[in-house]
Amino acid sequence: MPPMDAPNLSALRRAGRIQRTGRIACVDLPAFPLQLLLRKHPDWRGKPTAVVEEDNPQSPLLWVSESARRVGILPGMRYASALALDRDLQAATVTARRIAAATEALHRYLLTFSPRVEPARHEPGVFWLDAGGLERLNGTPTEWAERLWRGLREARFVCGVTVGYSRFGTYCLSRVHRQAAVIPSPAREVAACRRVTLDRLDLPPRVRDDLKRLGLTTVGELMELPAAGLAARFGAETAHLVTLARGLRFDPLQPVTPDEPVRAVEEIEHAEVDAWRLLFLIKRLLHPLLARLGKEQQAVALLHLDLKLDARGAATASRRESLRPAAPTLDVVLLTELVRLRLEGLDLGAGAEQVAVELETVAATPEALELFRRRQRRDLAAALRAVARVRAELGDQAVVQAELTDGHLPEQASQWKGVEELHQPAAQKSKATNNHPPMVRRMLPRPRPLVNGPANLAQVRGEELLRAASGPNAQASTRCTVRRDGPHLVSSGWWAGEQRRAYHFVEAPGSALLWVYYDENEKRWYQQGTVE
Repeated sequence: MPPMDAPNLSALRRAGRIQRTGRIACVDLPAFPLQLLLRKHPDWRGKPTAVVEEDNPQSPLLWVSESARRVGILPGMRYASALALDRDLQAATVTARRIAAATEALHRYLLTFSPRVEPARHEPGVFWLDAGGLERLNGTPTEWAERLWRGLREARFVCGVTVGYSRFGTYCLSRVHRQAAVIPSPAREVAACRRVTLDRLDLPPRVRDDLKRLGLTTVGELMELPAAGLAARFGAETAHLVTLARGLRFDPLQPVTPDEPVRAVEEIEHAEVDAWRLLFLIKRLLHPLLARLGKEQQAVALLHLDLKLDARGAATASRRESLRPAAPTLDVVLLTELVRLRLEGLDLGAGAEQVAVELETVAATPEALELFRRRQRRDLAAALRAVARVRAELGDQAVVQAELTDGHLPEQASQWKGVEELHQPAAQKSKATNNHPPMVRRMLPRPRPLVNGPANLAQVRGEELLRAASGPNAQASTRCTVRRDGPHLVSSGWWAGEQRRAYHFVEAPGSALLWVYYDENEKRWYQQGTVE
């Protein structure tokens, strides 16, 4: 029997303004693994149902339905004993992997309502959310709580949502109602918690039975017990519960951020029907994912391959294939071979329009990490063999690379030379703190004349340089929209006719970033190139 009567609950739900701003919310999906079981077996709804630890008569019951509680079946009973109370009891196991996956999905969903969410460590289906300071985005606490509750109900979950002032108080009240409630004051929260019956809390079965024999049935009666000897008599968990109920322990919200999935997706412009071409695309997606895992000292335990097929030629629009290596690995060759074997046996229909690779990981063993470090991401010998084939077909100068030279002017600072050897690229250490990609200067084969004009043209009329570089049909830019940087002075060749240049960067919204200079000898502006 719920300890809160209907009039009190209605009053709490109508409370849209409360007296303090430090709010916390608790979302409780009672018997969460049991709800997952009923989603798998919808025909069991309304019948006595339980989740068992193992599939045998002596296995204890972990979670039970309300209809099972009404006939006296409680968590902790043996399956055989529960069957003696009701022979129609339905029971099955729910794997820890399935509970963890559902908990993570709910965690991500709740993050759309609050940026700080903490899932309960030892009680699946219980979450605490920071509900303070969200009024400007989400309206009153009542509107926010009811919107959250309706979203979970639409997903076919039974739940209680309580907005209050303490972790224990909101948890306690969420256990006794299946609606959205907002507590108007801390005093109301404490008074309501004292009426909650102990069988609604997650107490160990032995402790629950001992307290029942003593005639203790509510949280308020439990709070009246003397603190001395409480832990020795009923255990540390019960003593901790009483401490939280009395508000004697600082227990702040400890939000958790879920790990981002190790996943890569590639859209295919033309539906791909060839398994080999699809394999090379998947291999290209695997390389950066494995590099990320190697840095995090993780290895691949399970590889999921998601294919979105052309609906016009396939029986199903999507397909998921899961591949498990013999042991967690970072070996791209091994994973690619597993993917190849699976693709060869698939009917791709009219072709794949999208391919996604998702990796489930575990902590990598030292052997897997060592293998990953020894295996080079790039085969330099194979690259040189490819260069030799291109040279043989197109000539020795078909493949060249830039080499720096001692020159002050940009067009004199490098030269092209044939490729004779290759090296692994050095790790780039960017000084930027915003993680923007590096900018690239694209230099014209020879400087392009633009206009005659004064040396300060870039500062006073930079739009003329943009117009000259873009052509007569370019869209006109106003002076206020043109951005400039410079001058950067460069001089060279003083021993044989000195050249003096003042370099500038000029840009307008929607146009290229020009790299230009003023030649002091010719009194003319030139374009050296662009910056991307």
